[in-house]
Amino acid sequence: MQANFNLELPTQFENELRNRIVEIVKNTIGSIKNDSSFPEYMDKKQCAEYLNISRSTFDKWLKTQKIPFVLINGSYRFKRSEIDKFMLAKQK
Repeated sequence: MQANFNLELPTQFENELRNRIVEIVKNTIGSIKNDSSFPEYMDKKQCAEYLNISRSTFDKWLKTQKIPFVLINGSYRFKRSEIDKFMLAKQK
C-alpha cells in the first residue's frame, strides 16, 4: 500500500532546501572528481564505473541523453569535469 502526500512548503524554505541540496551534491561531486582512481579522460568502461551504472545503461544514455564526449580515431573519451556538469544539469 502506498500513501500519497501533498505537502506544501513555504517558498523561502523550499528555496533554502533546494540550495542546500545543490551545495551538498556539488561538494560530493567535487570529492569524487578529485578521486585519482579516475583519469581526467575516461573510456566508456571507466565512465560507467565513475557514474556507478552498468555498461549497458551507459551505452543507452550515450545514445539518448547527449553525454558529452570526444571521439578520437573511433575511441570515445569522456572528460570527468564535463560528465560532472552533465549530471548536475540533469538533476531535478
